[in-house]
Amino acid sequence: MTREATLVVIEFGASWPRWLDPGRGGDLAVVAQHYEGEPTSLVTQVANRIARLEATGWRLGTTVLVANERTDSAAFSARSVLARGLLARLGKGGGGGTIFLTVSDQVSARACENLLGLAAALDSDATRSGVKVALRIGRREPMLGMPWENAPATP
Repeated sequence: MTREATLVVIEFGASWPRWLDPGRGGDLAVVAQHYEGEPTSLVTQVANRIARLEATGWRLGTTVLVANERTDSAAFSARSVLARGLLARLGKGGGGGTIFLTVSDQVSARACENLLGLAAALDSDATRSGVKVALRIGRREPMLGMPWENAPATP
């Protein structure tokens, strides 16, 4: 039996998104990077966790990528690889689902802009695979299904 599930991925130094209620019901898995290492190490952790979840009958319907404040090229590159992998997983087998990119509203404007840029870059691939991309800054309502070039500026 396949079980629809949510996967929450938290980069080192990021905190649980306040808008996401862990007691909301349904299956929820979390991968949190508990140590500051190479940003790419989280990609491996997530891939291993997804393989284990799918082997036990879980199907990801929603993924939440909680970004930290890092905006350097290594962090952005690893985040991009991770987000694209999560998007591909959601699109597997007919597509559907939503990937949320989220960050605390306490981070810098540059961190928000980087996440907005990543969401815009993912959007065309997501549309082709039937997946929705949503961006949440803090508790604000998600930006979803809108033309990214017209998205409101982030603080």
